[in-house]
This record gives sequence, C-alpha cells and structure tokens, in this order.
Amino acid sequence: MSSISLLIGINRRRLVMAGALALAAPGLALAATDPRPPGSKPAPPSRPTGAFKRFAPETWGYRFDLPGDWIVATPAPYTVVVSGPEGTDAYYTPVAVRNLRAPEAETPADAARLLMQAYRRDLEARHESFLMLRETMFRPGAGATDGGRADLPRGRQMVAEWTGADGIMRQWAVARPRPRAAVVHLWTYTAEDSLFDVYLPTARLILESWSLAGVESGG
Repeated sequence: MSSISLLIGINRRRLVMAGALALAAPGLALAATDPRPPGSKPAPPSRPTGAFKRFAPETWGYRFDLPGDWIVATPAPYTVVVSGPEGTDAYYTPVAVRNLRAPEAETPADAARLLMQAYRRDLEARHESFLMLRETMFRPGAGATDGGRADLPRGRQMVAEWTGADGIMRQWAVARPRPRAAVVHLWTYTAEDSLFDVYLPTARLILESWSLAGVESGG
C-alpha cells in the first residue's frame, strides 16, 4: 500500500495518524515510565510473538524491528510510520519516527528537552483537552538493543492524552538526541484509549529494538 493511501484512509485512521505525526516546528530508564494513566490497571496483555522484520535506512541514523506483517510508510523525508495490516485494530495504532533538527542547546540532552517542550506546546495548541500524564528522562533500559550505554546522551519522554472525534487518544513520545549530530529523533506511539494497552507490548518491543546507528564513530 502506498504512503498516500496509508495517510488518507478513513476518517478514524486520519485522526490517529494526525496524532502520530503532530510535530513541533524544527527549530529514567525506559522501565521508569508506564505509558498508562495512574490508578488501577488491567493485567498487561501478552507480549507479541511471531516473525519480525527490520527497518534500517542507511542514512537515517537508526534501526528498529517491527512485526513482519506490519505496514511501513515513509510519508515525508526522514519520516516513517508503521502500523498493523489494514482491516485490523493494529492499523489504528501507529508508531512513527521523525528526524528533527535539534534546537540550539549546550548539550544533546538539553536539545532533546527543548524539542520535547516545543512538541508539547504544539500538541496543547492543537487540542484544547490536552492533558500531560507524565514527563521524565529517557534512557534505554538494560534489555533494550543499545541499553545500558553510559556514553549516549539521555533523552526525554512523555505520555499525554486528548479527546478526539472518536474519543480519548493517548500518546507516548520519546525524543532521542545524538551525541554530536544536530538531529533529535522523535518516536511516538499513538492509539485510541481502548486500543492503547492492547498494542502497548508491540510498541514496547519496537522501542526496545530501536538503536542509534553510526554512534560508534561519534555521529
């Protein structure tokens, strides 16, 4: 399926995609953040099983794995959106990554913090019902692909929700800076409230497999 058809699907799909790609203008350990609202929670769904495939463009600066039957679309330069097959609920739970110019800052970690602040302001401007659930530092956990590395700068992550045409939407966003390059990678997982927990294990596996490429040479 083409990038265009992925983006212009039915209205429900457009609304979720809009949340996934709502990006600001350029310009704690992974396990410490639970991207679910506070309070009592249902038992976590089972982790997905089955074959995975790799997304690893040569010049994009990162790589990650995703379920083998998921759709991959690149609707804009240095932007990828992946989601389940059309006709399934997973089709409405996109994970997106976009490369953004890092804001001017003293350190890469500061650049990630400033970009996340700008992204939050952009979401607040788009959604009157915007609610921040939590925001904290991001560093891949020991079980992640490049987790446990003290030489990589820390990023920022947040969990937020807002009311859309089809109900409550929730998003987990992670900003990862590079050690020296003037780029911050913005990763998001967006879904309706009723689907968020169901596909959260898949989103976690994608995030845990997400590693920076070229950092061994300082990039």
